[in-house]
Amino acid sequence: MRLASHGASNALTYTLIIFTIRQSESAIATGVLLLMLIVPSAMLGALAGVAVDRLPRGLILFLCNLLRAILAIALIGAKDSLPSIYAVAFGLSIIAQFAIPTEAAVVPNIVRSRRLVAANTVINLGTLASQVLGMLILAPILLKTTNGDALLITLAGMFAISAVLVTIIPQFQFFSANDSRVSIKLVRREFAESWIRLNKDPTSFLALVLLVVTSVSTLIIATMMPKFSTQVLEIQPENIVFVLAPVGVAVFLGLRSVEYISNRFNKLVTISGAYVLMAGALIALGFVPLTGDFFESIDPLGIFSAGPLNQQTARIAATILYANAYGFSLTIVLTLGRVLINERIPLQMQGRVFAAQTVLANLVAIVPVILAGLIADSIGVEPVLIMAGIGALLTAAWSQARSSRVIPLQDIPGESS
Repeated sequence: MRLASHGASNALTYTLIIFTIRQSESAIATGVLLLMLIVPSAMLGALAGVAVDRLPRGLILFLCNLLRAILAIALIGAKDSLPSIYAVAFGLSIIAQFAIPTEAAVVPNIVRSRRLVAANTVINLGTLASQVLGMLILAPILLKTTNGDALLITLAGMFAISAVLVTIIPQFQFFSANDSRVSIKLVRREFAESWIRLNKDPTSFLALVLLVVTSVSTLIIATMMPKFSTQVLEIQPENIVFVLAPVGVAVFLGLRSVEYISNRFNKLVTISGAYVLMAGALIALGFVPLTGDFFESIDPLGIFSAGPLNQQTARIAATILYANAYGFSLTIVLTLGRVLINERIPLQMQGRVFAAQTVLANLVAIVPVILAGLIADSIGVEPVLIMAGIGALLTAAWSQARSSRVIPLQDIPGESS
């Protein structure tokens, strides 16, 4: 189900970016698109979190995938207009507010606590497969060989398949035996309860903060990639996905190693170390031109010794190197962050907590995404990446200081050191 829905979602997001670039190559235009994808969280995040905890999760996912299929078809007639593209993106974001926390919250209902790391690893592996399917296969091939209509019809079909698969997963209920009424007063009270629970558990709050900043950094990278591809790598924006394709190997290695590492080291130490590596890799991406010059100067294996692509090849190699470090560390941060929340937050409020993560990430991202687009159009993308990495490192320093005062995981009943 996730392979179909996430594969289609990744391809659709990539397609929206390409359609936007075809209408305007400005980083601001791409930034506005990403704002359309994140602003609904501020409007509906609290409502979505409470709804996920009170309404049948199977019904939510079924309707979400069905509505995504409809919007994919609607994009066929909207792809030649920026306002129409933004409108479709806004609609998809509204749907995502309900779908994402629903998928995250169901995991501890069907998996024993001692297997949460393995379960989240398998889920992230499925996410990786869906990214490969959507962003490396379907979208690039069909966008290069057709006008995009065939791709959108295919994606609508994948969403429809996912909706059908939801109906045969036993843990996704379509009827609720509990009170499923959702009111404004109820939303405010229950969402406040989740925040109080988070504040009482510094470890959960720490995991939430790291997940939020990680999401913000990823959004900034997504905003910068089209201009990074043209200004730094001198390739077409739709081809950047092939440069980043090797990151899939790093993500896979991260998924394969996260359970091994977390079983031998404290989860807080592991997630903090991975987070610092992620921030460092983000800063390094801002130094790709300098790294490319260094590669040319030492000329390893003689691969940059001749030909018109000397500088470009060196910069692509540097990008692959740093992007792999980013992808590996990002995978560990995302997996362990979700595991910490799964372990420590009561099952009945996990939908609200994961919705809160989405709300925070998107609210925090609004100003950085706008500034990133403005700065990139003014002075280039490299300073933006460096500043984003430094900001993430400052947050890491604060979170590391906070982690020294949190309750160790081994102090929780049932959690071994």
